Amino acid sequence: MRVIALIVLAALVTGCGVTASSNNPGFVSFDTPEHEGLKHGTSISLGPRVLRFAAKHTEGDPQARALMESLDGVQVSVYKLSANIDRAALDADVGIATAKAFDEHWSPIVRVVEDDSRVHVFVREQEGRLLGIAVVSVDSEELVFVNMMGEIAADSLESWSSVVPGSDALALISTDTD
Repeated sequence: MRVIALIVLAALVTGCGVTASSNNPGFVSFDTPEHEGLKHGTSISLGPRVLRFAAKHTEGDPQARALMESLDGVQVSVYKLSANIDRAALDADVGIATAKAFDEHWSPIVRVVEDDSRVHVFVREQEGRLLGIAVVSVDSEELVFVNMMGEIAADSLESWSSVVPGSDALALISTDTD
């Protein structure tokens, strides 16, 4: 009886908008490399119902509210790195996983490479609409993957302009190479 109850609960949770949907065009599947010294820490998957609920309870920040209302899903995965992890091998494998995850529909818009950290930001656009944002970040302590799905308005990203010093929200989503 418990097995049936768990199956019904799992079906309800995955099908009712509580978790992020892999059918969303802004969804990206990121295969995390397996390494000794890489420990899974936190995973969060929020669907539209949870995000709308959170937006209704966001006071004092209309931009954050508008962003949450526009999202269909958010997934976050955080992995802890041990001190003895082979960073060169991890960085190479993260690069391979990143290349595999982001097909021709995704455009890289930010790439920061420093001695001990790397950050990549990608967007998925279709017919001038921003459908997804994904961030892959690795430093000496963590590997983090973030994916936001939904039709995201540029003006709701104004508060993101601090992510990249000297940028503005329009620069963050511009993929023109002219």
